[in-house]
Amino acid sequence: MVKKMRYLLIFVPISLGFSYFRDGSIWSFITSALAIIPLAALMASITDRLRNILGSSWGGIINVTFGNATELIISIFAIYDGLLNVVKANITGSIIMNLLLVLGMSFLLGGLRYQRQKFDKLLAITNSAMLMLAVIGMLIPAIFYFGSSNIKTLVLGKLSMGVGFVLFVTYLASLYFTLIFHEKEKKVFHVSKGSGGDSARKKEGKGKLWYNVLYLLLTTIFIAIEASILVGSIEIIQEGFNISPVFIGVIILPIISNVAENVTAINMARADKIDLSITIAIGSSIQVSLFIVPLLIFFSHLIGRPMNVLFNLLEISSIGLSVLAINVVYLQGKSNWFEGLQLIAAYLIIAIAFYFA
Repeated sequence: MVKKMRYLLIFVPISLGFSYFRDGSIWSFITSALAIIPLAALMASITDRLRNILGSSWGGIINVTFGNATELIISIFAIYDGLLNVVKANITGSIIMNLLLVLGMSFLLGGLRYQRQKFDKLLAITNSAMLMLAVIGMLIPAIFYFGSSNIKTLVLGKLSMGVGFVLFVTYLASLYFTLIFHEKEKKVFHVSKGSGGDSARKKEGKGKLWYNVLYLLLTTIFIAIEASILVGSIEIIQEGFNISPVFIGVIILPIISNVAENVTAINMARADKIDLSITIAIGSSIQVSLFIVPLLIFFSHLIGRPMNVLFNLLEISSIGLSVLAINVVYLQGKSNWFEGLQLIAAYLIIAIAFYFA
């Protein structure tokens, strides 16, 4: 994947040039968007290598932490620029894109090749519960706010901090359960053999560890620079093409920041590894809603630009209905191409609605 996208790295210096000579232009937005795509793919590749070096537990934590780093960085710069509606739209778009578009494409293309694909229902139930928690976290503040005319912004901010804290702690607990506690359980029932080979592999990995860490930091810095250029050009795109910032956040930004991850999920389905496709797509949605959202709330309050979790009716409805649609498929424990087509159709309907919103 990275090899196929490495040619797009040429847009990194091009976008920097446009940013210097024509800051905030349409070309700045386009070139920075094209530059972020290979950088995000490169980051995903590096985190995968670190996971192989460090093992499933710590490597998994690093993989999870940087899984949506591009999205997090873009949102941070949007908060700095006061584009809180774009940030919330970006969160909404990331969740519904993974649940409907990415899984829909995976089910469609995988189903066309293998007719019917089965997946782990137990994993699906666990993911479903986490997604429902995310919906509750976004729905309750809206009910709380619109249910009473006396609610003040200050109270809403405190509520958002409380909700964010609960979501964040729950996500950390899920990481401990899946990456540490579950690994300890497996070690109890499985005695590893050939430890000498593992030791030699670990020594070899240590030499590559710092190289990959520095490589990851450098990639993160470039993504931050490109994200700054991208966010700084959003208003120009809005005026030039008469597109609302909400549509940019819901549709355009999530696609830019998750191209590599999305293509990987679809390729896994085509290789009849539908469980991996679901893990990538659903895992990304869970991370955004339970990890990225609290981080953004904490960060926004820290810099004096407080963001709350009050999503509008269209955003909440889109997320809730997306989770409901996925849960219907989950109950079957299997998928086909027509279900994938239906999920894609649902995404397109939502996209059209946001375009005219």
